[in-house]
Amino acid sequence: MSEKEQTPHWKKLLIGLSILPLLWWPVSLLHDTGFVFNGTARVLMMAFPFYAIITTALAWHCRNERPEVMWVLLVVLWLSYAAIFSLAAL
Repeated sequence: MSEKEQTPHWKKLLIGLSILPLLWWPVSLLHDTGFVFNGTARVLMMAFPFYAIITTALAWHCRNERPEVMWVLLVVLWLSYAAIFSLAAL
């Protein structure tokens, strides 16, 4: 058996669940709070889904060989979700 077949199911589920908050992203863009995004905030809001997808793909790729890197990537992604959602809630 190769290493990729020996990945625990909870790791796969954790990585899969880490991408689910992106379903809320379009709603956050449409939410009218009266806050006008400046150039930097607008770029961050538009680029965030690409960042989240790339980070999740990298975490998936290194889940067996480098589990520490997987954990760091996922924790930074979760912190980024908190930051981008607070930006959208302004």
